[in-house]
Amino acid sequence: MDFLFGKRKTPEEMLKQNQRALNRAMRELDRERMKLEQQEKKIIADIKKMAKQGQMDAVKIMAKDLVRTRRYVKKFIMMKANIQAVSLKIQTLKSNNSMAQAMKGVTKAMATMNRQLKLPQIQKIMMDDTIVSQVLDELGLNLSDELSNLPSTGGSLSVAGGKKQEPQAALADADADLEERLNNLRRD
Repeated sequence: MDFLFGKRKTPEEMLKQNQRALNRAMRELDRERMKLEQQEKKIIADIKKMAKQGQMDAVKIMAKDLVRTRRYVKKFIMMKANIQAVSLKIQTLKSNNSMAQAMKGVTKAMATMNRQLKLPQIQKIMMDDTIVSQVLDELGLNLSDELSNLPSTGGSLSVAGGKKQEPQAALADADADLEERLNNLRRD
């Protein structure tokens, strides 16, 4: 059936075809305007020549031609401006269509991600994290307490009068404490 009625064009193809036609029309208008401007210069030269020769009847006719030519030049400029406005509107439509297609793709991707991210699995992972933190709390391990025992890198470098515990000794104490708590839990 396509061979009878022709292939149906997509909106993008139609916009592209119309844009080309408008650009072609603007080039043709520019060519014609330039021809008219050249003709205007020739008429002006002829008017000056005829005026020097005293042929005022010919000067009057040429003056009317000059006015008419200038009017046509102005019309060509106005037509080109109107065509440019239409071309800009077509470009805006094309840009809006591209943006809509991009948004359609983003929406599809987000829907796919939402399908892939299963809420029950995420909740299960969060529950596991909660259970781990409860176990650590029961064992007396608190990550923030351990982090507060670490030596600070900021502040002054001066050593205080008291002797500070070595990091290895602190770890050994923490291991011993942890082992003692674990043994207590086994007995219970």
